[in-house]
Amino acid sequence: MERIFGARSVAIVGVSDRPNNLGRYILQNLIDWKYEGRIYCVNPKGGEVLGHRLYTSVSELPEAVDLAVLIIPAQVVPEVVEECGRRGITRVAIPAGGFEEFGGDGFSHRDRLIEAARRYGIRFVGPNCLTVINAHTGLCLPFVPMPPDLPRGGVSIVAQSGGIGLDFLARLKDQNTGFAKFVSMGNKTDLDEVDFLSYLGEDPETRVICMYLEDVQRGREFLRAAQQIEKPILVYKANVEPLARQSARSHTAALANDDSVLEGAFRQAGIIRVRSLAELAGYAKVFSLPPLRGNRVALVSPTGGILVLASDQCARRCFTFPPLPPSLVADIQSRLRAGVINISNPVDLGDVHDADARVYIIDRLLEQDFIDGIIMLLIARFSSDEVSTGGIHSLRKNIIPDLAELVRKHHKPIVFSLMATSEVRIRARYTVDFPIFDDAEEAVDAAAVLRDYSLRRVGSAC
Repeated sequence: MERIFGARSVAIVGVSDRPNNLGRYILQNLIDWKYEGRIYCVNPKGGEVLGHRLYTSVSELPEAVDLAVLIIPAQVVPEVVEECGRRGITRVAIPAGGFEEFGGDGFSHRDRLIEAARRYGIRFVGPNCLTVINAHTGLCLPFVPMPPDLPRGGVSIVAQSGGIGLDFLARLKDQNTGFAKFVSMGNKTDLDEVDFLSYLGEDPETRVICMYLEDVQRGREFLRAAQQIEKPILVYKANVEPLARQSARSHTAALANDDSVLEGAFRQAGIIRVRSLAELAGYAKVFSLPPLRGNRVALVSPTGGILVLASDQCARRCFTFPPLPPSLVADIQSRLRAGVINISNPVDLGDVHDADARVYIIDRLLEQDFIDGIIMLLIARFSSDEVSTGGIHSLRKNIIPDLAELVRKHHKPIVFSLMATSEVRIRARYTVDFPIFDDAEEAVDAAAVLRDYSLRRVGSAC
């Protein structure tokens, strides 16, 4: 697998100088992403594209590259795979469609592909997919333009659908959550979710594994692989309804599995199952916080109504609100402006209008041994420059960077929600290396996911 994601040389077969050529998009991505390895291009007509010589065949390449990308018609893929094998190339990515998902001759193309690959010990990604990205080396092989400013980080994505994978990358960018590895599996005729899960479980650059699956063919192997991985694994399993199953068959030739069996397997393996792409992206970022080692939280907001709403969600998620000792209550009350709010937990900061006072109170709460973490909810006004000017809820200072510093100081999580326009939230996310959630319920649910994973790691339960 490292020969794929860590490829030090790549050959693109099927690239031309036509502006709309899909192979040209792959080459442009490698250039834009500043790929660190050697790039070769292959086209029977020869010539040049984007400053790169076009070799007329795989056999003509000056070396046996680590990875060949075949963006050519399905009917000629098997013979080019044969040629790769004769040249000593044993790793291939096949974005081309027209195989079993297409029906008819597609099954013959698939069988010939498998036969050629097995003859030479070739392992391959695809076909019918966007193949792979390694964000940290610049290996970017989708046949669509990929913006090189996508944040780099520790979330890795395995998606059976290329379109879903791209949507997930866009969601991560909006969250300012960086990714490490990306793979679009397509028909997964050879390498599948078990292979990629096992690799990412050992990959030092991957801290969180996110998967979008339409089917799982090797259920027992998948379960065993997940059980051996000490990283959060989040799975969005689609293709669970009869109409969806028919759609998936026409999309990637996937066959649906018994959903109740998968549910039990996921639970045994400690896999976190999500029900939407929004949840997948939202929960992925919560693991950048320290562990939440218990149910005891302080719920904090300057708005009483939001505290009521969030309290209900906390109750559904088995959180508890430890009472605050009189000395801490007195300390907090000394920071109030009018003294019209009784301080308890949940903590209503509606009468604390000084930014530094709010930070001080959060600091004091995190100091308490009986507090495992904080769920904090703030509201911003509608102005698009709200965060950059520091005007969160009438404060004269943007306190989000201070909250991030308190997380590092106490090594306890603050699961933070900023209720504002999407423009304000996105801008806020790019000011800190700190997860910011959209609303109260999402923050509470993410805190529960973090708690459940943290407790499993130490052999406890909610």
